[in-house]
Amino acid sequence: PCLLSSSAPWPPSPRSFSPDSLLTSSSAPRILSSSAPDRMMTKGLKIALVAAIVLAVAAPGYALEEPGKPMSMTKQTPGTFVKLFLKPSKQEADVDCGVVTIPGKMAWAMKTTTYFGLWYFFNIFYNVANKKTLNALSLPWLQSLACVGVGIPYILAMWALGIREPPKLTNKQMKELIPIVSLHSAGNVGGNMAFGAGSLGFAHVLKAMEPAFTAIFSGLYTGKWNHPMVYATLVPIMGGVAYASAGEVSFNMLQFVSAMVSNVGFSLRAVIGKKIMSSSEWDRAITKLDGPNTFSVLQLGSTLVTLPFVVAMEGWRAIVPWMHPNWKAAIGKLDHAGTMITPGYLGWQLLMSGFMFQLYYEAAFLALDAVSPVTHSIGNNIKRVVIVVTSVIIFGQKMSTQAQIGSSVAIGGVFLYSFATEYFGGLAKKAAKK
Repeated sequence: PCLLSSSAPWPPSPRSFSPDSLLTSSSAPRILSSSAPDRMMTKGLKIALVAAIVLAVAAPGYALEEPGKPMSMTKQTPGTFVKLFLKPSKQEADVDCGVVTIPGKMAWAMKTTTYFGLWYFFNIFYNVANKKTLNALSLPWLQSLACVGVGIPYILAMWALGIREPPKLTNKQMKELIPIVSLHSAGNVGGNMAFGAGSLGFAHVLKAMEPAFTAIFSGLYTGKWNHPMVYATLVPIMGGVAYASAGEVSFNMLQFVSAMVSNVGFSLRAVIGKKIMSSSEWDRAITKLDGPNTFSVLQLGSTLVTLPFVVAMEGWRAIVPWMHPNWKAAIGKLDHAGTMITPGYLGWQLLMSGFMFQLYYEAAFLALDAVSPVTHSIGNNIKRVVIVVTSVIIFGQKMSTQAQIGSSVAIGGVFLYSFATEYFGGLAKKAAKK
């Protein structure tokens, strides 16, 4: 049943009445399409659907490859397994639980599935909170600062409490990290610009081109080129994005250029970072730079890089956002779901987006240390599918049929690229051994 409510006398005065006033006048009664229980049920179904998607795509993560056999046949206790749960490995010993013994493969699968699940879980919350903040404030530089800066207390606490061993870097190594930190900052800002300029789902389609940039920059920078078939798989990626862009009703050049800046930044970060950190000076046993620690160092550096740009582009009040005109203008408005925007709402979304950004990247690095690069790449692109679907469910951002076809072709091309890179890379290694 529909509920009829009004915040002003009804009917409106004859002087101001017109047929259109029934739809546009704030004094007109508000027709609610469903009762509160119905709306709660709909919201519950949306959450359940998102959860189902996460579980569906996370579960196969551990089955994409066989784990390596443990170097030692010594079994581990459940306590040791739990203690080392956040220390990923591509091999796992059996877990002796007394009555039953968990095979090493199953123990490895439990870890890997958890990493993938957390990666997707935190990423969904990050994207939703990030988009809400961008919609409300339209301050992408501030949002970029939140992404790199909010997690700093968490990083420092992990090091101070001994939960994670702090990195040990020389002055020379810190200087070598400057270009990588700068590229991380550029990729982050470009991504937030793209997320705020248009549809969240389509922004992720554009960012699916990142492997194409990585493949090209890797060849140009290192002089080592992949098999021609690897580059052939870039055709459906680029063609699919171009076709989707032509059919995307919300397409705009700002979003496209920003996404490309993000792709260039993150791909160059990966290429240059791999080149620099492949020397013996960067041995993990010495620097303590595992995946999460490497990301934490990039976050700390990017905070220092991004801060002056926030002030230059959005004014000093962006550093104390509750004093910024955009913050004040957003108070009292409704978000996409009809929720009233309050100071608490804005503060929570800003902090949540930054903290979830930190956690989802850490989970992604844990997954990378547990599986092969091709498996990780596949997981990353399934993640983009999840985000596209999530954006449609939560924000109601529809995509045209042409955009859906182009997006599917592009994401399919990324899968082909991942398999081709692994296959022909393996052939090259075998040939080099002969």
